[in-house]
Amino acid sequence: MEMINWIKRLFSKESYLLEDGTLNTKVLVRRTLTLTASILVLYLLVMKLLSFTAIGKSEVLRQFVLDFGVKGVALYVYLMDLLVFPLSVDFIWAFVMTWHPLQAILVMGTSSVAGALSAYLVGRLVRLIPPIRRWVMKVSGTHAEELIAKYGVWGIVISGLTPLPYSTICTVAGVVKLNPYLFFLGTLIRYVRMAIYYFIFAGLIYIS
Repeated sequence: MEMINWIKRLFSKESYLLEDGTLNTKVLVRRTLTLTASILVLYLLVMKLLSFTAIGKSEVLRQFVLDFGVKGVALYVYLMDLLVFPLSVDFIWAFVMTWHPLQAILVMGTSSVAGALSAYLVGRLVRLIPPIRRWVMKVSGTHAEELIAKYGVWGIVISGLTPLPYSTICTVAGVVKLNPYLFFLGTLIRYVRMAIYYFIFAGLIYIS
């Protein structure tokens, strides 16, 4: 039971904020490392299982990966950072590890920035419709608004590097009218984030 409660606290939206709205750094770091490690382990397990099966050697699967290509990766990342989905942009790494690092980072980073900017614009539109605005703020909870109120554009930077609900925070940033120029600069951290993850995955593949 204690383990279940610990998991709930780890993944709850409010768990990374203290009562005064300050980020709980310990929880945030623990959550980031836990989720990152989980995704990496899952990725490696799937890759290992595929390598021992006929599916992994299938020309159909290889052709699907090739056909998915730049447009497919870009669309997936864009939608993940625009809409609130229970998925992560990290599930797409299997499709880009054969790319040149610069291509992977640019495609995923640019798509992520575009998704964030679109979410911000949606927030600005939502602001103009009080009933929808109230609903969005209720669904997002108080954590996103408190984060932006206390940290401003740094809230975007922090959420862009960690498992915080990035698309939700970007939408709320639009609702509260965070400075658009600062917001755009904050979203550029996604290029750094994609670079970090690419080289982590590439290093593990090389080691394995």
